[in-house]
Amino acid sequence: MLNILKAVPGRKTDVKDAEWIADLLRHGLVKGSFVPDRQQRELRELVRYRRGLIQQRADLINRIQKSFGRCHIKLSR
Repeated sequence: MLNILKAVPGRKTDVKDAEWIADLLRHGLVKGSFVPDRQQRELRELVRYRRGLIQQRADLINRIQKSFGRCHIKLSR
């Protein structure tokens, strides 16, 4: 299925590509996208949020350590 949507010689504009994909869709040659159920979407959102919080925490720790380093204060061995 996916190979049909790859670049086709001679069809170089977005309008022509859109027409090509619409034509494939009309003939039932394009599969629908996977849409996870609500529970899985919420879990993914929580995991992404947690990852962001962890990254923010690491960035803050690094900034604090860098500030201490400028003052010649070393917390680690």
